Amino acid sequence: MKGGFAAAMHGVKLCREKDLRVGLRTTLTQFNFPQLPDLLDLMREYDVQKYYLSHLNYSGRGKRNHGVDAHRNMTRQAMTQIFERAWEDVQNGIDTDFVSGNNDADGVLLLQWITANMPEHREQMERMLRAWGGNASGAGIANIDNLGLVHPDTYWWQETVGNVREQRFADIWLNKPDPLLVELRQHPRPIKGRCGECQWLSICNGNTRTRAWAGGDMWAEDPGCYLTDAEIGLPQPELIQAMPVN
Repeated sequence: MKGGFAAAMHGVKLCREKDLRVGLRTTLTQFNFPQLPDLLDLMREYDVQKYYLSHLNYSGRGKRNHGVDAHRNMTRQAMTQIFERAWEDVQNGIDTDFVSGNNDADGVLLLQWITANMPEHREQMERMLRAWGGNASGAGIANIDNLGLVHPDTYWWQETVGNVREQRFADIWLNKPDPLLVELRQHPRPIKGRCGECQWLSICNGNTRTRAWAGGDMWAEDPGCYLTDAEIGLPQPELIQAMPVN
């Protein structure tokens, strides 16, 4: 709506005047990628404590917007900006949180950034990422919608595993889990394609299954992974040597 941005930022200002913690959230697309530096600066201008960058998930409205998803290089640049801003705030004693969602490849990119910038912490970071375990849809994450229907996460409304108006959530989620939940809780998951061959599968756990599902196969490789074949440990094709010209 006209004036919506100004009204939202006024709300942020009022919250901070009452010392309430505030967060800004953006879904990354090709169109708003150039605005990311300004959004991060907006955090400091309004004393905002948290920034959440959401990668586009191809379900619901996100499926309709698939064509405007950020290109892989844009995504890498955006995440690198966030890593750098987070480290700046740590060094300056600024109390902020930076979070990304819907693309567990971010953990691998963070590990690469740590390796390049503070290699002494690489081992600890990899240990923490492996303990985290990557995508947790249907295991550590659930969604209960406005009708009481239970889904594996907020992007799985096409699949229902129970209804809390008819059953206890504990029965739905723990005692008698739907076969879909049992499948999603496999670790590692039976992912196909390049994701199945990835050396970082235990860190990302196959990434976001709804993006693969949007393409027709829940266990296919995630089309939203922006890591190169070399980065995920796939064999590289041999280069054809040019023959000398006589």
